[in-house]
Amino acid sequence: MAKALLFDVGDVMMLSNWEVLDELEQVTGRSIPGRGPFAPADDADWQDFLRGDIDGYAYWDRKAIAAGYSDAINLFAAFPVHLPNIFAADAMELIEEARAAHIPIGILSNDLVRIAGPTWTANAPELQGYDVFVDATLLGVRKPAPEGYLKCIADFGLPAEEIVFLDDTPECVEGARANGMIGVHVDPLNRGIAFARARELVGLVPPSEASLHVQAVERAYADRDLDAAMALLHPHVVIRWNGEKVASGMAEARRFHRECLGFDAADMRHDYLLTKTLRAFQADTICVEGESSYRRSDGTHVRRTMAEFWMMRFGLIIEWNAYEAATEQA
Repeated sequence: MAKALLFDVGDVMMLSNWEVLDELEQVTGRSIPGRGPFAPADDADWQDFLRGDIDGYAYWDRKAIAAGYSDAINLFAAFPVHLPNIFAADAMELIEEARAAHIPIGILSNDLVRIAGPTWTANAPELQGYDVFVDATLLGVRKPAPEGYLKCIADFGLPAEEIVFLDDTPECVEGARANGMIGVHVDPLNRGIAFARARELVGLVPPSEASLHVQAVERAYADRDLDAAMALLHPHVVIRWNGEKVASGMAEARRFHRECLGFDAADMRHDYLLTKTLRAFQADTICVEGESSYRRSDGTHVRRTMAEFWMMRFGLIIEWNAYEAATEQA
């Protein structure tokens, strides 16, 4: 189980930029055209962003310039100056729950001090009392460069795999994972999904049925226990591997496990390691990321990465779609 929570600030601890633009307009009298995902058809810049013609920084630079600011940094700097409530209530609730449970908490941000200023950052009540506080740009780097993550790991004094990092930017989440952390992506307009997952990971709430099922699958496959693996499958299971249907029903599923997945005693796989990580679940679908490695008898090292989608019925996998890539090294 994870033992610490690490937060990005903008769009994670704070309300999304789009959520506060109306109030900023009222306070400053400056018109800021476009509301991105709230009104996509009316925002030409947002359409350019969705097509990939500009990135997120360019999008906000355009908004800032249209409103009379020099760039996005100056626009964002206006938020703490003019708006009294820019922190998200659901984020603050999670942080207070973690504090009450004595779970270490930290902040890892890009540009927080540069945007908000050192005085505001040092005095904002919502930014006080953290076990770890790192602004990556003060280190001379930006996420996803490793230095910020590594400093947080050192400051927590915990193994990287015991730290949950929440960020709204995919490349920053991947940066956390590349340095061994548990990365959770936050949708700024629907933070609750990520926060629920974070609560589960650090034990603030019991694990979901989806998490328990992933754990059971990981145990069965890590132990190469064919009977345990079969007990997780629906009798009418269909298995597709890299887009090809390879099994239908229990008899074919058992054969596939023996002949192709290494559940045969004759298939010698040494130093076998396997992890399966829950990435998302909704209704009857569970999305899982997997990674395994082993050595063959000839010494060849094999590493496999997988993306899996499980359709569930009666708590059992009735449709298993897996997409796998393998690398071998002598």
